[in-house]
Amino acid sequence: MGSDLIDAVRRFVRRDRVLEDREPLHVGVSGGVDSMVLLHVLRRLGHVCSVIHVDHGTRGEGSAADRRFVEEQARALGLEVHGTWVDAPAHAARCGISVQMAARELRYACFEEVRQTRPWRIALAHHADDAVETLFINLLRGTGVRGWAGIRPVSGPYVRPLLHAHRSEIMRYAEANGIAYREDPSNADPKYLRNRIRHEVLPFLETLRPGASQAMARSVALLRELAPQNEAASASSISFALLEQSGSPTVLLHEALYRFGFHPDMIERIRDAVAERRTGAIFEAGAHRVVVDRDELRIGLRAAEPASIRIDADHPSGEGGGLRWRFLAAADAPASVPREEALLDAAALHFPLQLRPWRPGDRMRPTGLGGSKLISDILIDAKVPRDAKDTVLVLESGGRLAWLVGFRIGEGFQATSASERVLHLQRMGS
Repeated sequence: MGSDLIDAVRRFVRRDRVLEDREPLHVGVSGGVDSMVLLHVLRRLGHVCSVIHVDHGTRGEGSAADRRFVEEQARALGLEVHGTWVDAPAHAARCGISVQMAARELRYACFEEVRQTRPWRIALAHHADDAVETLFINLLRGTGVRGWAGIRPVSGPYVRPLLHAHRSEIMRYAEANGIAYREDPSNADPKYLRNRIRHEVLPFLETLRPGASQAMARSVALLRELAPQNEAASASSISFALLEQSGSPTVLLHEALYRFGFHPDMIERIRDAVAERRTGAIFEAGAHRVVVDRDELRIGLRAAEPASIRIDADHPSGEGGGLRWRFLAAADAPASVPREEALLDAAALHFPLQLRPWRPGDRMRPTGLGGSKLISDILIDAKVPRDAKDTVLVLESGGRLAWLVGFRIGEGFQATSASERVLHLQRMGS
């Protein structure tokens, strides 16, 4: 009995490459009808299964009874069972998150712990109605393409063989096969948004248009295919040309930036900055920022300002700020060095030296220029990206700039054949 569901799952897992034939699996089993049916279906399909049950400690004796039920059912079937108790309310209080979110974090941590001893994939009992509910939740919170997709059939080591089955099909299968299960009363608690969508919103939509839930489930499956692994989502830069040639530039930006905490309103402002070519504009969210460069957006971490480093004449060598330095007799100094390094005449320097970030208004007299120039202009001439400029250092000697690190040496500071003692500076790793 229940062959319709068995056949549907078999087709789904083969077509969407969810499972390998007879692949051994851990199965997350709460004791509810969905997970009990999942376990039954997988065994009917020939999969070797072990059972994982997590008691979240949220319902006292009710949670403990669920755990005993799952353990008894698993042992009656001769299955290995991993039962774990966690304190989700305490975790929620420590982390300042909801109990539901805490339960999810702890549950997945338990799943990963089981996989450490036996690295099978983990089957979860999400189904088509769960996917529709998740889409509604994502839409209410604000979402992008990935939120349209809702729950995926495969995500990392987690597989969802029932994702194309509806709750009504699962209930019919349980009844036809005499599958025992337990009801979790929290699934009817209206304080949870998902429950209100499940028990109020979706039934109301059915009264407006019978079959609405099934139609929406089909739409979610289609939307899932519209959520590709967008190249921009992991890129460190996005060219203006790519944005302007795209038929969906806002979606492209959303996919690249939303996961870093950029609000949709800020994404709109970034689009405006690109359209107006506001080179140098910076947009920040959390630990990340977006910089409008000359012909692209650059995405990266917010730069922490490097600390100032002191270089004293009486220390023969040292390192800091990404540089290392040493004092050498002229005879021991290299004849020439690449641009990332500098050879300075120690006698021309006023100690202690200060290695620090450059500041707006800083000027220097680059060797061979015959005059002074703003550091900002030197960096523009060198086509240094806007976000990279913030990490550029200068070496200050007696109020003058002896070296724009990696770019230019100040007039009068370079080592010459007449130098007796040389300060050799180089970037770490060069």
